[in-house]
Amino acid sequence: MNLICHLLFMTITLHLGVKGGRAQRKQRQAEEKLRPYLGRVDPESLCKLLKCHSPIGSWCQVVKEGGVLTPKCVCPKTCQQQGAAVCSVMGKTYSNDCLLHKEACRKKRRIGKAHSGACLVSEAECSEEEFGQFPYRLQDWFLLLSRMGEKYTPAAPSQICLTHTQRIQLAERRFVLLDRNQNGKLSRRDLRKLRYKRMPLEHCAQRFFQSCDKNKNKEVTLREWTSCLVDRSERWFQDFMSMKMGSPKLCLVPESTL
Repeated sequence: MNLICHLLFMTITLHLGVKGGRAQRKQRQAEEKLRPYLGRVDPESLCKLLKCHSPIGSWCQVVKEGGVLTPKCVCPKTCQQQGAAVCSVMGKTYSNDCLLHKEACRKKRRIGKAHSGACLVSEAECSEEEFGQFPYRLQDWFLLLSRMGEKYTPAAPSQICLTHTQRIQLAERRFVLLDRNQNGKLSRRDLRKLRYKRMPLEHCAQRFFQSCDKNKNKEVTLREWTSCLVDRSERWFQDFMSMKMGSPKLCLVPESTL
């Protein structure tokens, strides 16, 4: 039993060491890229260009090294309690950036910034009608995001003209983008990031994402995601329009891929 525990401990330690070593290597590479500009470019400006990989949760501050002001990723030890409030992607308001990074360092977890200012909270309640329509609106937004950067084509089909297969593909593509650790599941953390960073005032989002977790295990699988988005949006549209999505009667343009 002791041998098993020892092997398990060694495995976890090795995994964390590899992960930490990778972050430190990326940090050194990021700092090396800025080294030629030290003393020639405003260090505050360089700080804005430096992405912090290590220590986890750190932020860039200008420190003096060898008599030269240098941008450096550090964990804050003390912070003022007042300042410009910020909202994290987890939906928590911090009095300033320093406090956000201080907590991130303490938890050894990256906590992204959603936006400046306190977290936005919608005062409106999600009605049953809005809740029923929400997956359709969300798919509409995902369709718009999928076409951003592409050449604009006025004849591009709207969501109501897509086939069932195309709507499934649209939902699957967004799932892959949201699944940051590629484990085939969306955690509550993944969904909270989507909500607070991309749709902070969408008052039906939290209730909808919770409803997608059918077995209440705090994770949403790909099957749960597509069923929640596609099946429910199609069902809502048919109830609302008394017509199936993708019907030739609705679409005057030929079907095309996304």
